[in-house]
Amino acid sequence: MAIRVQTEFIRKGTIRVICYVYDDDEDLVAATSVSISIIDPDGDIAVNASAVSVDEVAMTTSTPGIYEYYYTTLTSVDIGNYQIECDVLDGSYHTFVHGHFSMKAGINE
Repeated sequence: MAIRVQTEFIRKGTIRVICYVYDDDEDLVAATSVSISIIDPDGDIAVNASAVSVDEVAMTTSTPGIYEYYYTTLTSVDIGNYQIECDVLDGSYHTFVHGHFSMKAGINE
């Protein structure tokens, strides 16, 4: 059974973003670092780190090649399509991976 990729969420929940890093042989490998940026439907930055990195937050890993970020939402976040960009750094080489998810209002909002 394949894993279903969920791309539609209800406000007030936590969204788990996963980035897989593979080498040329399609084996999972550790990167130097992986950071994430999330832009809301209005084009504003939804995930923003401190001045340490510009508009990016480091993703965490417990298994080499699998990086995660948990985005916790409130009822006040915008409804619509969110854009995701993961910056995979391997030494001095950057690879950018893009994704998206949709946010809907809950029943009692």
